[in-house]
This record gives sequence, C-alpha cells and structure tokens, in this order.
Amino acid sequence: MDISQVARSSRVSATQCADEPPATFAGGWRQRVTYLAMSLFVGWHTLAIIIAPTPTGSGIVQSLRSLVQPYIYFFRLDNQWSFFAPKVGRQGPFRYVVEASDGKRHVFVPSEEPPQSIAQYFMWREWKYYYDKLMDSPDARGYLVAGLFCKKHAALNPVSILLLRVQERDFSVEDYLQGYRPEDARFTNVVSLGNIDC
Repeated sequence: MDISQVARSSRVSATQCADEPPATFAGGWRQRVTYLAMSLFVGWHTLAIIIAPTPTGSGIVQSLRSLVQPYIYFFRLDNQWSFFAPKVGRQGPFRYVVEASDGKRHVFVPSEEPPQSIAQYFMWREWKYYYDKLMDSPDARGYLVAGLFCKKHAALNPVSILLLRVQERDFSVEDYLQGYRPEDARFTNVVSLGNIDC
C-alpha cells in the first residue's frame, strides 16, 4: 500500500467521522452518574449494617450511628451483636384464656395465630415486643389489652380474660433423647399476670 492510498483512506474515514453525529456525552454521563449513585448506596448500606450492631461506647460510633439511625430504623437493621451468633435463651411466650359466659375456657397463643392482614404478617416483631412489654408490666397495660381481647372475641361472650406467661425450665439433651420437648408441662411454669373482667 503506497502513501496515496493511506492518505485517501484517512480522508474517507475523516469525512465519515465528520458526517456521523459525534458520540453524545450525555449518554456516558448518565451511566457514570447511575454507577456513582449505585456505588454510594452500596457504601451507605454497608456502613449502616456495620454500625448497627456495634456497641455504642465510642464517640465515633455514636456520631456515625446518629447519622445512619433513620436508615437503620426504617429498614429494621437495628440488631445487636447476637444477631450474628445468637445465644438462644429461655422463652416466655404470652398466652391468654378467654372465659366465656357458658363457663368454657378458650386458650389463645398470639404467636401461633395466623396473621389477619399483610401488615400484621410483616409486623410480627412489633407484636412480640408488645406482648413482652405487657408481660413486664401487666398492671399498667393489662386492662387495655384485656379490653382489646374482649372485643376481638365478642362472639364467645367473654366474661373475663386471664393473662398468662409461660416460663421455660431447664431442659437438657438427655430430656430430649427421652422423648420430651421444651414445651411439655413438666418443663414449663405458667405464671398468671392477672384476671381481668370484660
């Protein structure tokens, strides 16, 4: 290939480039901004899930936590260190007994009831905390909760609501191998939190 042919081919490519519209800067710019936004979100989320379970003894952690707290709360990322390696302790599930006007007693375990709505399904943790607080201070909250249960079970014609807390006792591997379960009567202690009239 001689010099004249190279010159002609370069003129043709230069002419073609002049006729074609230049590559838009906006298309590349949008991709860069999108990539930057996604990278910032991943970095922010990583910071939030690292800060959420850390102990709050440090000033740096406290300042970072105050910065990411709304995000942590909104997405329910607020967990303790036990979230990563949970230590399963004894449970104290809440139960209540509705005494009907005919004398029959109906036992209900809220944690085992199927959710009545999508909101109740997704808010299981809030309901658990709600019942935990009730068990911690039944004198302050018992009347309100009993009133709600009286309305909820109005078809049974309730006379009273008995609030109960079931506490687990020691349970060993040997007990399990003998066929017992932690929920069996011999391994639980039922504590009355109050009997409230409807």
